[in-house]
Amino acid sequence: MSDMRPIFIIGLLFCVQIVFMNYGQDFTTAGHATALNATYPIWAAVIAHFVVPGDALSRWRILAMVLSYSGVLSIVLLDSLVIGASSEGATVKGDVLSLTSAALLGSRLVLMSNFAQKISEAKIMFYQLLFGIVAFFVSSYLFESPTYTLEVRFWQGLLYQGLVIAGFGFISNAWLMKRYLPSTITFFSFVNPPAGVMLSWFILGEEPGIGLLMGLVFIVAGIIVFGGESYIKIKKLELS
Repeated sequence: MSDMRPIFIIGLLFCVQIVFMNYGQDFTTAGHATALNATYPIWAAVIAHFVVPGDALSRWRILAMVLSYSGVLSIVLLDSLVIGASSEGATVKGDVLSLTSAALLGSRLVLMSNFAQKISEAKIMFYQLLFGIVAFFVSSYLFESPTYTLEVRFWQGLLYQGLVIAGFGFISNAWLMKRYLPSTITFFSFVNPPAGVMLSWFILGEEPGIGLLMGLVFIVAGIIVFGGESYIKIKKLELS
């Protein structure tokens, strides 16, 4: 029973974060959502500073935060407020929701790292997904009109989400979080923003606005500075 409280917290954070992510996506472009959601390592770093021993902020990490949040401001202010026509479909509401999702994701990863020291990562992931399945299944009937289909593309997407994202991806991430500092693991998310923007451009036809491109450069630079500092710290520990 002592495990249920942390499992409930992780499950609740998981559900709320997914709601903000999906709801925000309806009010902004895929490129904006990808870039803003990619700020979660910076949120994780701030939270880890207070709750994870040995994962404190440094001057380089603060610089990384300034760069990343400059990118966020570029995306929201330039594209959504000033020149929204260049990034059709992006709104301040959608960007704020996506940014909130990133903050919640960073919080969940840090807490998962702490909880995984005493609870099996497989157990955490199992109950997190079970919590999510039940919550979203019930919510779909309360707030939506769910429909079911035998279309092949639907089941292909469902299998991909279940086996690759929720299966391999989530469990691998939980395994890494148990063994390494959260800020070190989240560094590798720097591949998400450019990949997401390029795919949304090529597949969805969303041409990136100047604000998104500028913001992307700042965010990626911040994450690289952040990850580089973490890498150097690890190497020093290995040599000492």
